[in-house]
This record gives sequence, structure tokens and C-alpha cells, in this order.
Amino acid sequence: MKNFLFLGVFFILNGCVTEQKNTNPNDYLTNEEQTKFKYSIVRYYDDLAPKATHETKFDTIFDSYYKKKSDASDLLFYYFDKEKETAYFAITKIAPSLQVKKVATVGSVTYKDGETIQTYEEKFRTWKMPVPELQKKTTMLFTKYIEGDDLSPYYTKNSNGDFIIEFPDEVTQYDTKSRKWVTTQSE
Repeated sequence: MKNFLFLGVFFILNGCVTEQKNTNPNDYLTNEEQTKFKYSIVRYYDDLAPKATHETKFDTIFDSYYKKKSDASDLLFYYFDKEKETAYFAITKIAPSLQVKKVATVGSVTYKDGETIQTYEEKFRTWKMPVPELQKKTTMLFTKYIEGDDLSPYYTKNSNGDFIIEFPDEVTQYDTKSRKWVTTQSE
């Protein structure tokens, strides 16, 4: 009888534990594939090249600039949802600061024919932080993101001074059609 009780409790507790998704980029992509992945989306998550516009940023004249930018960024997390055929990512890059700080851009992308971007969305961008703090907070946020949890408690307006997510905010939202952050505030 004790054994059945023990087994019953074990299965109940075991059923309550959710399986953690693997988000290590190395388990999905080779180093070469990670480099290719970052380069495929760098024109969205990084700054425009000098003299480029959103309309011209894909011109080949800017390739070397974006190659340097993608090489300087880190693919912190990656998760591929086979059911949705969607890649979820967290990419970090150096942020302007007196001390070494980085920001993370977290989003999703789908491809048609394995090469051409079909959809691209940035779900959020963090405030700049020292690397250990960014790693810890992005780990938590990325997990919540791929699980479909509400991220609004981590927005600046709800953060009670512990700033984590810089965008979106009250005036800046991500526009999936133009694939860039836009402000709703008139200038």
C-alpha cells in the first residue's frame, strides 16, 4: 500500500513539472549555420549602415558593414518550433556605454524555401545591462516568450524601477509589416 501511495504522489508531482525547452543554439545550428542565421536577420535587429535607409539597407554595397555587425553579435538563445516552423531567437550586441553593456533583441522568424525570410518579428528589446545581468534576465524572458507567457509585467511602465524591457512601450511598437520599431508619438 505504501508503494502505491508513493508511486501516486510521484506521478502527480512529476506531471506538474513542465518540460523545459532546449534553447542552446549549439544544439540546433552549427557555428557556420549560426553565422548565416545572424547575417540573415542583422539588417533588422541592428542599426542602419551609414548612408543606408530602410529602403536601401539590402543593397550589396552595405554587405561588409552588416557582416561586421552580425559577427560582433551573439546568438544567446535559439529555439525552433517544428510545429509552427518558427525560429525564436535572442541576439545580444554591445550597447554604447562607459562600461561594457549589451542589449538583447528577442523575436521570431520564419523562412520560405529555407532561405527567404517570410515573417520576422521582434517581440522585445531589453535595456542595456552588464553582461551577467543581461544573461540572467534574458534567460527568464526568453523562456516566458517561447512558452507564450505575458511579458507586460517586465515592460518599463510596470517594472517598479527594475528596468528590463525597453521596447515595446507606450509609444514604441514593433511593426511586422515594415519590420522595424515605430513610434506612435508625433514629433
